[in-house]
Amino acid sequence: MRKKINTCRRFWVAFMLLCVILMGRTSLAAEDTSQSENPVFDIAAQMLSSDDMTYDVQLTIHNQGDDWEGTVRVQMDMSYDSLSCAYDTAISLPQGSTKQFVVRIPVNSIEEQDGTVKVSLLNKNERVAAEKNFKRLLLDGADALSMGILSDSYRSLTFLDMGGETVYYGGIEFPIQLMELNQDNLTSSLDFLTYLVIDNYNTSVLTDETLENIRQWVNDGGMLIVGTGEHAEDTLGGLDFLDIECIRINEPEENAYSEEDGISLEQLSLAELKDATGRYYKEPESLIMVSSWGNGAVELVPYALSDLGQRDFVVENWESYVWDLLQNVNNYVRISYYGGRYNMDYIIRGIFRSFGNGGDRLNFSVLKFIVVVYVIFVGPVLYLILRAMKKRDWYWAAVPVTVIAGILLIYFAGRGFEVVNTRVYSVTVEELSGQDAETHSGDSSMTYLHCYDAGHGEWGLRLAERYSYAGPIIGNYIYGTTSVPYHYHVRREGDRVSFGMEPDSGFEDGYFMAGSSRKTEGGSISCELETSAQWGITGTVTNNTSRDFRYFAVIEDNVLYVYADLPAGETRTLEETVYTSRQKHYDTVMEAYRHDFMSGYDRRGRRDYDVIAALGTGMSSIFPRVDFSSTVIIGVAENWDKAVDDNCSETAYGCLYAVQ
Repeated sequence: MRKKINTCRRFWVAFMLLCVILMGRTSLAAEDTSQSENPVFDIAAQMLSSDDMTYDVQLTIHNQGDDWEGTVRVQMDMSYDSLSCAYDTAISLPQGSTKQFVVRIPVNSIEEQDGTVKVSLLNKNERVAAEKNFKRLLLDGADALSMGILSDSYRSLTFLDMGGETVYYGGIEFPIQLMELNQDNLTSSLDFLTYLVIDNYNTSVLTDETLENIRQWVNDGGMLIVGTGEHAEDTLGGLDFLDIECIRINEPEENAYSEEDGISLEQLSLAELKDATGRYYKEPESLIMVSSWGNGAVELVPYALSDLGQRDFVVENWESYVWDLLQNVNNYVRISYYGGRYNMDYIIRGIFRSFGNGGDRLNFSVLKFIVVVYVIFVGPVLYLILRAMKKRDWYWAAVPVTVIAGILLIYFAGRGFEVVNTRVYSVTVEELSGQDAETHSGDSSMTYLHCYDAGHGEWGLRLAERYSYAGPIIGNYIYGTTSVPYHYHVRREGDRVSFGMEPDSGFEDGYFMAGSSRKTEGGSISCELETSAQWGITGTVTNNTSRDFRYFAVIEDNVLYVYADLPAGETRTLEETVYTSRQKHYDTVMEAYRHDFMSGYDRRGRRDYDVIAALGTGMSSIFPRVDFSSTVIIGVAENWDKAVDDNCSETAYGCLYAVQ
């Protein structure tokens, strides 16, 4: 009997060993198959021309191996990887096929333009199948800023290259590379230039088409520097679009100026320039005039820059002088609004982080009060009460009863703070043009999203169909400490875009922006205003949209006026404002709005707080974009079209604005 048992035991042991061996071979065979089926990829990337809102990266992926399906990930490869965002695109690549597509990254989602862009191909199990790095891709490989010089005295202007020293532009230090221009190569060279210097040159000989190309180049983001002085009439002769008139030319002995930036101005002929429109800011000491111009900027120098190179001037530091000259115009271009003092990091820190803290934002103060009272009551206070009632013997029976009652009270009080899905607050900003909404094309609106979730795990939400790109807002996601290689993520599958994050803790706030390819609102906003030094502005504002404005603002002569209630289709006579800012500088206007106005509504009513914050978000986003020599009207509407088409609780606002 025992022999039979031993025989059976040996049989089962042998059988189990055979199974283990077969399973091991099977798993090894599967692993070998997986490795042998690894495809081989060619990855190419290049920058496409785009507007000032996005970087458009065109990727070309060629599969030289077997059929493959997975994700293409674009990510800034920084030294602090945990601070970046992953932009994922789901694709399938049959054997021998090539796929080409565009990844759109918001400008305000990138902290460092000169970083390396890493493109990775991930299998379905998130393992890297291929990877390639592209240095300075967002700068299109540029390692210098091109400065074109149109002048009859080119050799006298070569000092503008600063001897190889760098200038700060768009958050990056670049050297200057000079290019000599003439009437023949000017138009063809414009697309390659960052700066255009016109000095000691008769622009009247240029064709109308060439002059229009210069104007459009500046409007698209170029920086035009015009030297005048004794050559002012010739140099300004064809540049009528600048709206600058030379009144007279003061000879050196007529100058009342002694020295500026180490240059003896009394040795120079200075042009008296008249600003016909009042759009230029004039430096009080040097008389240099500068103005933003669309996405670009224009700088007018009252003397001829070529005179500095032709004559023996005592200059303390040529590099410092040119650096100041270039930095002066740099501060007025659109890229500096986003990358410097007017960037979205500063704006959002001031206002957008407050958006979503009113209304139904979670507030645990009442719950905390109940817990504190319970802890105090259940011990010594309960004992003192029972002793005063001469019922101390009931203490051991009363304690369990109060414990159960406290638990139930805290439970039911806490049910109001239960979050079953992601909470989203969105504000969409759209410019009105008076056309029907269906006729608009291109990037028509921008939506800002403040999100959080109760859980500590990764979450993601799908945007509505109208959105074509998304990304985090810089300054709000750079402080993550998560150990994953990305904190925020954006994913495209087909025509739909999703966004999300992996938080470090529950209720961690996430800040995103998303661009829409079409507007949701038509109509117009118009006004008829009169300005008074004593009364501010008077007149009317008409809301020719389908949205009721809970609040609306008028910006006139760089002063901000806020009013309450403007229903759809109605005209409002401007009377008493709910807020007026006498500040005339961008940063101080918005800081005053936040501290003087928003904080007051935080005390008066929580519902209005989010509406006021939404209006502030809209104004913050358009302040760097518009020319405030014009009149700007912006209204905020509640119950806007939802930005998220997914399982979440969204409170949506819309800001509509017009410039006239």
